[in-house]
Amino acid sequence: MVKLIGAVMTGFACGYFGFRLRMTLKTRMVSLANIVTSLETLESEINFSVNKLKKALTRADTNGLFALAAEKTDALGAEKAWSEAVREMSGKLCLTGADCDALNLLGRSLGKTDRGDQIKNIRYVKSLADAQRRTAETEYAKYGKLYSSGGVLVGTFIVIALM
Repeated sequence: MVKLIGAVMTGFACGYFGFRLRMTLKTRMVSLANIVTSLETLESEINFSVNKLKKALTRADTNGLFALAAEKTDALGAEKAWSEAVREMSGKLCLTGADCDALNLLGRSLGKTDRGDQIKNIRYVKSLADAQRRTAETEYAKYGKLYSSGGVLVGTFIVIALM
């Protein structure tokens, strides 16, 4: 009886691990798509509105990253606030190191240069984030089903081996 319970728990754990990996890929893909949308909104806010950076960041937010950066702007300054927000939200948004590096490029000129240079920098970072999004979509399409099915199959194999 104990052996059966252990086998069932092992099977469920392996299956859960596979589905969790799949959800991580999907969360990254969706997060990057939201960041691209937020960057487009931020570009419009800076280009057409006369709002301060903090308000523009708040209005551009779709997933918490931009709002967190806006919240920290007064205390830390724009560059430090942006890098801290990216660091804090990277786990929740399932961002990789390459994603964070691309996003941190935005903080280097955020609020320091004139409107035209900020727009150019936002467009550049948006193109990098969009490339990362396409990569994430490819990875999800390629590995998403593999992870979930593989987790279940590995769990089944372990259960069979234990019996």
